[in-house]
Amino acid sequence: MVKVVNATWYRESIVSEIRRIGAQFPKVVVAFSGGMDSTAALFFALLALGRDKVMACTIDWGKYLPEKARSHILFLVNYFGVKHQFLPGEKDLERVAQGGPSCNLCTKKAKLTKLKNFFGGRALIMGGANQSDSWGKRGMQFFGNTYSPLFHLEKEEIQYLADSFRIPILRLGENVQREGCLLKHLLKPLASPYHGEAVVKSNELLWRILDKEFPHRNIANVKIIGPLRENCALINVQPLPPLSLREKIEKALLSLPQISRVTWIDQPATLTIRANPGLYNHPEARYWLERGRLQPDFAFPIRVSWLLSTNRRLRTFQVIDCLKGAV
Repeated sequence: MVKVVNATWYRESIVSEIRRIGAQFPKVVVAFSGGMDSTAALFFALLALGRDKVMACTIDWGKYLPEKARSHILFLVNYFGVKHQFLPGEKDLERVAQGGPSCNLCTKKAKLTKLKNFFGGRALIMGGANQSDSWGKRGMQFFGNTYSPLFHLEKEEIQYLADSFRIPILRLGENVQREGCLLKHLLKPLASPYHGEAVVKSNELLWRILDKEFPHRNIANVKIIGPLRENCALINVQPLPPLSLREKIEKALLSLPQISRVTWIDQPATLTIRANPGLYNHPEARYWLERGRLQPDFAFPIRVSWLLSTNRRLRTFQVIDCLKGAV
């Protein structure tokens, strides 16, 4: 439910806060992914401080940055007329993913640390974290030289502000709520290049087909799960495409040498997840992972069957199996 009722008041409140905090730093760098949150953050930063003080910087995830996302980024920085820079981040992302999926750790280690090290402590690093992501739930709005002007807003409220002020929001067709790095669809450790290739090639292939034949969708992704020795693809598309198109997509994915099995999520399902002790023994963290991290990307309701992992290299979790019709 959207709580923002006076868009102009919220705009002035956000702009005023950015001016107050931005005044403490000679430069402001917006961590820019091209998605809705960072685009809104860039819009308000420019409104508050102007182009002379604000620049945008994108961590370049290499092959894990969707092709469409890269073109959107270049279009938007040109549209806003803002200085922009790419910083390499593919290897940093892979190091984080070796211990299992962790978007929060990626934000801290692969993104914010890279930006802070490059620009130094005198630049204010501004991001789009909000109450719909893990950083907004567990992080701090302003700490040191990092700041999130949208921190207290929900995703729906950011969308409302974007609509109200005609902020251009470009979609990948991945998820109406959140889009970005391809590696978030790998639901097990990145133990081999084989795993990374599977998640990149399967998702790019899915989107190419859907963009031509099923462009209007809310969710479209391929989750890669299973034991480390094989890649099992879970296809999520909402609404569900016609059977003939589903069969075409399944055949195309099975042609990829990195994919062993394909399953359409066309009904409720149960995921079997091995979790490290810290996650397994923390009910709140398990709930957030299931409802906040996983469910929004699945086309149908899911539940999770949790198992305690004895693998000391597993920092977070690994989805090892999916059983349909078991919710």
